[in-house]
Amino acid sequence: MQSGQEDQDVLIKVSRWKVGYSIVVLFILYMMDYALRSVIGPITPALKSSLGLSDTEIGWLMSVVLIGVAVFALPLSYLMDRWRRARLVSIISVVWSLASICSGFCINFGQLVTTRTIVGIGEAGFVSGGMALIVGMVKKARRAFVTGIWAAAIPLGSAVGFLVGGWVSKDYGWQAAFWALAAPGVIFGILAWFLPDYKIHKDTLQKAGGGKTALAATLKDMLSIKTLPILYISVALSMCLQQGSIPWLTVLLNRNMGMDNAVASTASSGIALLAVISMPLGGLVADRVSRHNPRNKVLVMVAGLWVCSLLMAAGAYLGSLPIFVAGAFFIPFGVSAQLNTVQEIVPIYRRATAWGLYMFAGYFLGGMWGPIIMGAVSDAAGIQNAYIVICAIGITSSIGLLWACRHFNADYQRAREVDRSMGLLETGK
Repeated sequence: MQSGQEDQDVLIKVSRWKVGYSIVVLFILYMMDYALRSVIGPITPALKSSLGLSDTEIGWLMSVVLIGVAVFALPLSYLMDRWRRARLVSIISVVWSLASICSGFCINFGQLVTTRTIVGIGEAGFVSGGMALIVGMVKKARRAFVTGIWAAAIPLGSAVGFLVGGWVSKDYGWQAAFWALAAPGVIFGILAWFLPDYKIHKDTLQKAGGGKTALAATLKDMLSIKTLPILYISVALSMCLQQGSIPWLTVLLNRNMGMDNAVASTASSGIALLAVISMPLGGLVADRVSRHNPRNKVLVMVAGLWVCSLLMAAGAYLGSLPIFVAGAFFIPFGVSAQLNTVQEIVPIYRRATAWGLYMFAGYFLGGMWGPIIMGAVSDAAGIQNAYIVICAIGITSSIGLLWACRHFNADYQRAREVDRSMGLLETGK
């Protein structure tokens, strides 16, 4: 249906080395983003001992970052579509890194909540800006694969967070873990200032109703796309599974599978690194199966959720590390398909805003509750039952995604027609 139709959809036409430079800088920033998210899990024993925190409070420390992302992702992403994406990416990367440095000086739960929230605010616009830049540089035929590679920074960052949190906190204290992870964000945040960018001219935005149109009107127009609301809600539930299960890996291995905390953090790092294979593999599969039918990317997400949820729940219940790891391999399998479906179902000029709305809905309706649910269920019934509950939420997500498939192709084609009418895509492409 669409094979070879959108190779001209490249908005940032620069040399290969500039594309490579951009992807490397964005990759490392994305990696440090997730390292700072996952570090709470391996320093949990130190925080409980030092500050006397419960699992529920630990869950809140994991979630307040996501709350910051949820609240500020949409306005910052809206701004991304109207200012320099690279400059904003640079600024917010430095902000979240400085806030993480401050986390190392906190002496109580309230202070940690405050600095962690600022980390989330800093991270809020990063993914929408970074995603818009990468999509603007890469041809559609390779976009899911390249974004899958970029998104592999998620498991790599989680692995780094587990390792640094487990081993640095063991030898130097939990404060040093924050400081060690924050430093690269400052450096690469400054480098992001010099990334190539593209600009949507004001007359183009005005033609589309995007120049002086209020954000509320923009959102109303976007949510009129039949597939988008159910897609956002379904993905939010899948993010609840993703954001809830990954940060608690070290705790599960430590408490229920008999590992020393530092060893458990290393094992958690290894589990997270499996996604370096799983995520690009999912992107490659999504590219292949959607060549003639765009909605097949959604079905890749469904398949990943079922395999992941069933195997992880069984592994946690049985206390079987091999079964659990087999399920964890598929946690990020559908992430690349998520990144692309949200971008491709809307016109080009609203991609960053679409991603901001995705971040808001994904975290506010799902992702930010995952760690809290895990902590609360762990306090009440044990960490293994917390994993069973979070996997049930993943199954629920897949049902909504199947419903979203009904109108996906029609909405996809309407978005491409808008692109052509605005001159952002060549006729017939």
